[in-house]
Amino acid sequence: MDIILHSDYPPQTCLAKLAEQIDLDRWALFSLSGYKGSKAILGRFEGNEFRLHKRRYWRNSFGPVLFGRMTTDGGGALIEAYWETWRAVRVFMRVWLGLAILIGTPAFFVVLKCTINPRCADRENLWVGLIVPPALILWGFLLPRLGVALGFHERKHIVQLLERTLVAGPTTIQSLERSWNSTLDTLSLWRSQAAWRR
Repeated sequence: MDIILHSDYPPQTCLAKLAEQIDLDRWALFSLSGYKGSKAILGRFEGNEFRLHKRRYWRNSFGPVLFGRMTTDGGGALIEAYWETWRAVRVFMRVWLGLAILIGTPAFFVVLKCTINPRCADRENLWVGLIVPPALILWGFLLPRLGVALGFHERKHIVQLLERTLVAGPTTIQSLERSWNSTLDTLSLWRSQAAWRR
């Protein structure tokens, strides 16, 4: 678990206070950030779960998204959360890497064999077959890490919002492994917003 905090407010109050401080992440056609509203943090709620991410005015599909949940902890709330990228991005990168490896590896070895064989007919463009397949595979590993590095500072703003809004601090509970996955970590970004208002 990346974040474990305790608030003296009950979970429903925490969710309501958090909802006042963020804009719902609803797409907007005529917006520089691509989302409606103007608040720095965007998010979504469903039941006792939430997702938060920073409003960006530039594209970074690998930017951090905080998925969390609030459960009752004595008279207050236990806030558990983890950082992840959007599921659609993770699925796309797995497909990209799979295809790059599946197609690029045999192509690379065919070109390498032709490079070594002096009787190979087409020797002018062999460098393309030697550089492009490994470059595509390498890019598939480096691009996500570059995106995470560029969005690293965003995590601080989101954690500060949680701590400030919910008057939350560290807890004595230490959970090393996450035993749940957020229902808000889906391929669809257009889910109902009515659940948090209950």
